[in-house]
Amino acid sequence: MKKSKGAVALEFLFLFPFVVAMLYAAATYGLLFFGKYEMQGVVDQAASSALRVDRNRVHEDALGEQVTTTATAVLTEGAGRLSPAFREAIESSGCVLSTVQGLELLRCSMTLNNTEAPVIPQMSFGLLGLFPPLPERLSVEASVAF
Repeated sequence: MKKSKGAVALEFLFLFPFVVAMLYAAATYGLLFFGKYEMQGVVDQAASSALRVDRNRVHEDALGEQVTTTATAVLTEGAGRLSPAFREAIESSGCVLSTVQGLELLRCSMTLNNTEAPVIPQMSFGLLGLFPPLPERLSVEASVAF
């Protein structure tokens, strides 16, 4: 019995850093994916705004430009509502028109660069690298036919 004295303290000493690391990784991934969820919501709103353009008030030749302008304005406004860390890390965003098999599509996208200005700080473990490993870029996209 006397030889096992302090075994619990040693187990705690060895396991505590792993428990803290797991909690930190869970919180980090939670924040990162919630931010991506918010970005997707902004892009979805921008794409769906194309469906609210009144076709009776816009000439057919100017419809594509009006749809793109409206969607880009909604995308810019929505990006302004993102958290400051995500807003500053946005690398590119925009809406473009394309034709796929004779169908007019509006494609809105947003890309976040997580390497230059990391949204969430990582811990460096020297030769082991950064923890938790995070994606270099987050991209979201939404398309709508009009």
